[in-house]
Amino acid sequence: YVPFGERAWHAGVSQYRGRSGCNDFSIGVELEGTGETPYTDAQYEQLASLTLALLEAYPSMSTDRIVGHADVAPDRKSDPWTTFDWPRYRALLQVKRDASGVA
Repeated sequence: YVPFGERAWHAGVSQYRGRSGCNDFSIGVELEGTGETPYTDAQYEQLASLTLALLEAYPSMSTDRIVGHADVAPDRKSDPWTTFDWPRYRALLQVKRDASGVA
């Protein structure tokens, strides 16, 4: 666990949209998984709730920049694997945003 305002070594050696050192400008969230079994309903619910809290805490955060490890460190990371349902997560997040009024 690392508080929102603290820096961790979550992404490691990484790059996103031409900018290196993702730990300096991103927030990392880890889900427990193996890549072989689907993520659970509870994991999607908690991830969407946490993301909503982050959007509230950081209003300039853009949901189009929510990505997986594989997007920032493809030579070293492959998660959240094909078992992660990105459309499901994004739809659930949108439902929570609509219900809360968070833009």
